[in-house]
Amino acid sequence: MSTLFSNLSIALSALLSHQRAIEVIEHNVANANTPGYRRQEAVLSAATPTSPNLFKFGGGSGQVGSGVQVDMIRRYSLDFFDRRYRSEVARSKTWETRSEILKQAEIALGETSENSLLTQLDAFWSGWLRLSSDPTNTALRADLLESTRNLAEAFQRRINRLETLRADQETALQQKVDEINTLASRLAKLNQEITRIYSVGDQPNDLLDERDRVLDRLAELSGAISYRRENGEVTVSIGGHVLVFGPTPYRLTLDPTTKTPVWEDGQPYNATDGEIQGILSARDGDIQALISGLNALATDLIDFVNTIHANAYGLDNQTGRPLFIGQDARTIALNPAISSPIMIAAASRPDAPGDNSAALEIAQGYALLRMSNNSATYTQFYTTQIASLGAAVQAAQSRSKDYATVANALNTQRESISGVSLDEEAANLVRFQRAFQAAARLMNVADEMLDRIINGLGHAGR
Repeated sequence: MSTLFSNLSIALSALLSHQRAIEVIEHNVANANTPGYRRQEAVLSAATPTSPNLFKFGGGSGQVGSGVQVDMIRRYSLDFFDRRYRSEVARSKTWETRSEILKQAEIALGETSENSLLTQLDAFWSGWLRLSSDPTNTALRADLLESTRNLAEAFQRRINRLETLRADQETALQQKVDEINTLASRLAKLNQEITRIYSVGDQPNDLLDERDRVLDRLAELSGAISYRRENGEVTVSIGGHVLVFGPTPYRLTLDPTTKTPVWEDGQPYNATDGEIQGILSARDGDIQALISGLNALATDLIDFVNTIHANAYGLDNQTGRPLFIGQDARTIALNPAISSPIMIAAASRPDAPGDNSAALEIAQGYALLRMSNNSATYTQFYTTQIASLGAAVQAAQSRSKDYATVANALNTQRESISGVSLDEEAANLVRFQRAFQAAARLMNVADEMLDRIINGLGHAGR
């Protein structure tokens, strides 16, 4: 039944509802720069109307409104854009991570510097060629010893840098795996809290924002895919293996032998996108190929030079001394037994100080096709490796940029829908402020009407 007191109730509902709408706007403005925040809106609707008693009070127009209420606090979000964005950002992070590691490999090889390995190789071959023209010249022999030592050290420096870079990726992988496990545990707790709030009819908007931030980061790390269930939970999987199911997280570990991620149930990690995949592809693909190439180059060079040098004679008429020791790029070094320039073996027979046949044979190694199944010289083989690395860096940078462009465009679309516009919030603030002021005025009118009836009509009989 409509009474004067119902006017107060209607005015009160308007005051409280528009106050709540203003609070939501304040919350939006406060979080305008909060990463991952989705704007919210108070959804207003008419309260349940009342039906006046027509038999007592005569005819009427039907049900009478009883004010306004806040139905819900709506959160602006589109799962479609979220899924598309996470897919593209996962691919972008794959290539971005790989690109960063490959650029470090370029720096480790240092082929743009004056002391590049190619420069040292050229100096080594040139030293033997000059010595072949004057086998008794001790100055040329001293220069050749220095060139040999520099070449061996150049191999060692590069292989050590590459192996250190590769080992650093194991540390990075462990950090990424730990971060995924931490995020999975947080996501499982969020699932519990979100379903609890949904069960009592409330909207866990800020918790949903936090969960989306976690899902975005998981996509960057591993290309994780999420599926929303009817009760509000999300199920998350990586490469076909469940990471989070309801309140239960499943852990990743780093295999102590292979140093690759594996699931706690022993299943292999099969993700194809994300920062972890970028690390794995660079570490076990590109860097390992460079290490193998350097070792192959050093091993063949050691074998070629030592085979000739050990069977040749120095100015001291001694033979049987290899020029290098070691087996690969990490262990190659100038033979410490060759402590004097006269010990360099340039002659193919004893008591022939002017014989240059051994020196000339070694110098000709510059042009021999010994690498890549006898299809490339030492210089060509290493140049191809460097060129392949440069091409890989450019390809990784290009793909990273392409995927990042798409991801940024999708994120812009996502923000246009769910982000906070301060101009729009300012307009809404004025709108709800005016409505609040009108409701306050309505409250004053209802109060004046009640005051007139209660205090202004006087007592009966007077």
